[in-house]
Amino acid sequence: MSILKRWGFAGLAMVLAAGWSYREVAFARERANEVHSGTIGVEQVEMKTATYNGQPVGQNGVYVAGETPASTKFVTGRFVLPPGKTPHAPHTHAEEEVMIVESGHGEIFCDGKTTKVGPGSVMFTVPNASHGITNTGDKPIVFYYVKWEAKK
Repeated sequence: MSILKRWGFAGLAMVLAAGWSYREVAFARERANEVHSGTIGVEQVEMKTATYNGQPVGQNGVYVAGETPASTKFVTGRFVLPPGKTPHAPHTHAEEEVMIVESGHGEIFCDGKTTKVGPGSVMFTVPNASHGITNTGDKPIVFYYVKWEAKK
């Protein structure tokens, strides 16, 4: 076999190996953001200071965030909201969302209606419906949230 053919095969092998490697790295990065089944205890969640308009408004901890087989932008977390605070003004987003109040008292604005809430209260909102929560009590309100958007 001539030297040109050997170098041609070697070059082709290098190109194929590089392409395969690139594909594997891209696949691994995509899978790194994928949410996997599992259980997470509250003690494992790192609570961080949340801010709104440059001011601290409470503590937020994210349990999991990423892609699932059926959804995109999946996130679930826990928020501790001091008395008189709101995490942000009522807002909308493309994801559906559920909020579950564990403790404390407040008001949830959801799709044009404000409702007083306390332990055990649940809010569900469809995509692009305005919603928000405010602590109107004298103790922190603790709530959990889950957001997701169906894959198309």
